[in-house]
Amino acid sequence: MTRWLYYLSQGGIVKPKQSSVLLFCMSIPMVIGIYGDSDTGKTTLLVQLVLKLTNEGYNVATVKQTKKAISMDTKNKDTWRHHDAGASLVVFSSACEADFLLQKTMSTSEIIQRIVGFGRYDLVFIEGANDPSIPKIQVGAGKKRKNTIVSYNDNFKELMTIIRKYLKAKPSVPSLCISVNGKNIPLTEFPEQIISKTVLGLVGSLKGVQTINEVTIQLKR
Repeated sequence: MTRWLYYLSQGGIVKPKQSSVLLFCMSIPMVIGIYGDSDTGKTTLLVQLVLKLTNEGYNVATVKQTKKAISMDTKNKDTWRHHDAGASLVVFSSACEADFLLQKTMSTSEIIQRIVGFGRYDLVFIEGANDPSIPKIQVGAGKKRKNTIVSYNDNFKELMTIIRKYLKAKPSVPSLCISVNGKNIPLTEFPEQIISKTVLGLVGSLKGVQTINEVTIQLKR
């Protein structure tokens, strides 16, 4: 399955002196949300799904969303002081992990685009998802959110069957997403295919390029 993400800063799309990133990825993950009231077992279910799918060989990423204005950073710690001084991005690097602390709100699509930049994932689970475009699993009773595909009530096998079907049904036709200044620009099928094929042909013709997994181009004016 091949999809492409583009960030363009040419041809009048972006004003002069602005810059953006042109990012190509060979695989965009399937995204599934999990939602429900507090203490209904959302995290427990998510952990079970991740364990099962990773044991089957899938590469899984997860996102935890909340409406609360909370931060994982701690006041007066070094990283907090970096942000407090004005840094918009702070990275905490240790012997066991690297934590990227980006002090800005992001849409679900922006988060997924950043995840794609970190590596190749088959599936992203979003706990607390409310984006109407994302297929979702409801845990417990309560008001159903748009695009709910199944309600979970100890029907784990049924749930896994549905998830596997979604993974197998990922489209094989290249898909192009253009984002300018953080805003997604919709495309019809024809220009999407023309741009995708053109860029693929150009990059593939470069000396030393054999298999294209990811290409990042920084454009500045």
